[in-house]
Amino acid sequence: MKQRKTVEDYLKAVYLLQKQNGSVRGADIAAELHVSRPTVSVSLKELEKEGYLFLDSAREVHLTDKGKTVARETYERHQTFRSLLEDLGVDGKTAAEDACQMEHAVSPKSYEALRKWTNRKKASGCE
Repeated sequence: MKQRKTVEDYLKAVYLLQKQNGSVRGADIAAELHVSRPTVSVSLKELEKEGYLFLDSAREVHLTDKGKTVARETYERHQTFRSLLEDLGVDGKTAAEDACQMEHAVSPKSYEALRKWTNRKKASGCE
């Protein structure tokens, strides 16, 4: 796939849809990401080649261990940024939208430092 953001968005969508619905099809992903079904089809083929997911005989999408790891990490980053922004007084809709951008833009090193700082603040009761 072309961009890390695209890979992460697709994997996170599959991960969340599996948690919600138990099974995931291309049409579900298209609706979640607001893209066309043909776009999803092409992207799923690329993600399958890269070892992130596979489609079974019923055309349901399943994440591989590699795909689950990336999806979980992306979702965790999203939740951390969303929570931080909401704690700072940003409304939920804006916080969610901004977290979608931030989850891809921040380096792992900076994210980890921010995550640790946020956890220390919460543990000390200074929110």
